Amino acid sequence: MKLIHTADWHLGRTLHKLSLERFQEDFLDHIVELTRFEEPDALLLAGDVYDRAIAPTTSIRMFEDVLQRLTELTRVIVIPGNHDSATRLGFGSALFRDNLQFFSQTSRVGEPIVVQTDSELLNVYPVPFLEPDTARLTLADTVDDDGVLTKLTRSHQAVMEGALRRIDSDLQNRKGPAIAMIHAFIAGSATSDSERDISVGGAQSVTTETFVTMGSEQRRSRGLSYVAAGHLHRPQQFETDGPIIRYSGSPQPFSFSEATDHKSTTVLTIENEVVSVETVDVPQPYSLHQRTGTIDELITDVPDWAKTGYAHLEITDTVRPEHMYERIKAVYPNALLIRHTPPASTQQATYAQVDRKSPQDLAREFFELALGREVSNIEADIIDKTWSQVLDEEVH
Repeated sequence: MKLIHTADWHLGRTLHKLSLERFQEDFLDHIVELTRFEEPDALLLAGDVYDRAIAPTTSIRMFEDVLQRLTELTRVIVIPGNHDSATRLGFGSALFRDNLQFFSQTSRVGEPIVVQTDSELLNVYPVPFLEPDTARLTLADTVDDDGVLTKLTRSHQAVMEGALRRIDSDLQNRKGPAIAMIHAFIAGSATSDSERDISVGGAQSVTTETFVTMGSEQRRSRGLSYVAAGHLHRPQQFETDGPIIRYSGSPQPFSFSEATDHKSTTVLTIENEVVSVETVDVPQPYSLHQRTGTIDELITDVPDWAKTGYAHLEITDTVRPEHMYERIKAVYPNALLIRHTPPASTQQATYAQVDRKSPQDLAREFFELALGREVSNIEADIIDKTWSQVLDEEVH
């Protein structure tokens, strides 16, 4: 049995206002070709298909196109992540053919999708992103003295435990190994700047031990062999006394904190209930870079990637350099983030000087920071005239 595990496509994502659509199309072509080459029995997409709940129409068309191509090659199983709208992503799922299955309803947790070949059988348990405020009732499994369901604790840990107890209960009566698809934050994971916080009451994590015990003190089934996780963008894996827990990671970097990350897709093989994991590199159509230094250092010692790579540059001159943006852009045309960050002692001195600056100067500095460039003479004139008008109105 062979599976492809992927997640966190974030179709429609932008990077500091740069559209990543054309790069995401490259990845979708890659995942189709990888599926054609590997010939998996199923492809698991563990959430965050889109970057936001109401996805752009272009992203929807991209997803529709890649699903059409993928389902001609294998079965595709999809769960929504915290960025997706479960209702929108799951619309029409009851009408889809067997090769395409969206699992977006929390009430269905504990129902497996059985993937079967001539010699192997696998139980796949999809668990859509669990929003504690709603899942704590849907997954409630205890009643009070009046026979009323008692809500689970308002935490990601509690609702995941509830989901795993349902899986455990169903799995004890089934043959073959089992894996779960989840979209959650596992405690101890390595994060990046591009993930959205999912904390509830200050707690967003689920422990690895939860997947060993299946959410209870006494496990009833043989448990899981693998957990296909989505949500975190850095590929990473946990070895436990029970299942292998793995984040496939995002296929492309979505923040400068991921500049050096190694992006890949996970391919897992299950034979005689033993799971082996391999990774396949995802070709990267763009690169991210970070540099810090004085403006003279940055424009004199120019790296090979300067003309093509997307950059985040920190300018450390004590005094803000004149024509900073224009000088940097001349050397780094694809710089997306340019910041003047003088030494801390200089910053404190700068704050102390604010009171001595004119309102016009402060306004000009604000617009330069907001626009990412120096204001033009015409814009500076507008600022001066506006301030003069404000003073005139105050006098009269």
